[in-house]
Amino acid sequence: MTDRSLLRERQAAVVRDAILEALADLLETQDPDDIALPQVAENAGVSTRTLYRYFATREELFAATGERIVTRLGLRTEIGSPEEISPGFLRAAAEGARHPQLAKSMLHSSLGRRARSGHRARRVEAIMAALTEITSHLEPSEARRRSAAIAYLCSLSAWVTVSEETGMPAGDAQQGIAWALDVLVADLRRENTREHR
Repeated sequence: MTDRSLLRERQAAVVRDAILEALADLLETQDPDDIALPQVAENAGVSTRTLYRYFATREELFAATGERIVTRLGLRTEIGSPEEISPGFLRAAAEGARHPQLAKSMLHSSLGRRARSGHRARRVEAIMAALTEITSHLEPSEARRRSAAIAYLCSLSAWVTVSEETGMPAGDAQQGIAWALDVLVADLRRENTREHR
């Protein structure tokens, strides 16, 4: 690779990062459906034409920004054991609560849901994999049903819904869900231990 092409590659990465950061910043204060791409371009310091050179569609831009938001919030997908599910949920939920508009945008808009879908799919897969250690005593379909319920509870939509429907502060809703996760995991572990005696 020549010096000139290396320089162009670096410049392209800087422009791409500026665009993603500009959209991530806007999502902290605005609903995704209200964000116009010329506004993103202006905040990134590029022309709308340049923005479209990097992201051909609005959906492509939002999907790429979803990964940026996951990184910005420090959300992890790795789960080493069933006992890590509840603490991991609390860490992620606390980050979401520190960015309330961003959390609502990611949950309640179609673009927001698409933007977080890649991370969420990896997170669900990690939860299901971590639970196999304590669901081996169950029929596969039953193990899947129980794991899916736990994976759902371990989500942005679960704690936001509990908070909104009960009028409970976000932190209280998160603690309630963490309690439920701990109870379900402990019950599965107890059943599994009993079956393997």
